[in-house]
Amino acid sequence: MNTRNYYSVTEDCRKLSIKPHVLRYWEQRFELKPARNSAGRRIYTDAQLERLQLIKHLVRTEKLTVTGARRQLAKMSANPTPTAAPRDPRQTHLWLKKELVALRSLLGSNA
Repeated sequence: MNTRNYYSVTEDCRKLSIKPHVLRYWEQRFELKPARNSAGRRIYTDAQLERLQLIKHLVRTEKLTVTGARRQLAKMSANPTPTAAPRDPRQTHLWLKKELVALRSLLGSNA
């Protein structure tokens, strides 16, 4: 099992199959605040990597605009689990997609 807590820009870009300029753009638009290491380089936590995977899924697979993806993330944050009794089946669907993206990334990192 992977026990690392932080990933560099290069590692994130490789895991997400995106270019560094896309990562910088998403940082700005989705208000991600990566920490910096002692050399001043950006580093990302597991939670931030998971969020980036979800952003990629919403933008690339679901074909949402950045604004649309931000709205979906806000909805997911407002209703994080289906046990919170979502009244809208779309909310449950979004939550399930988020969980599947997270599971896929876990399975991919352990392969």
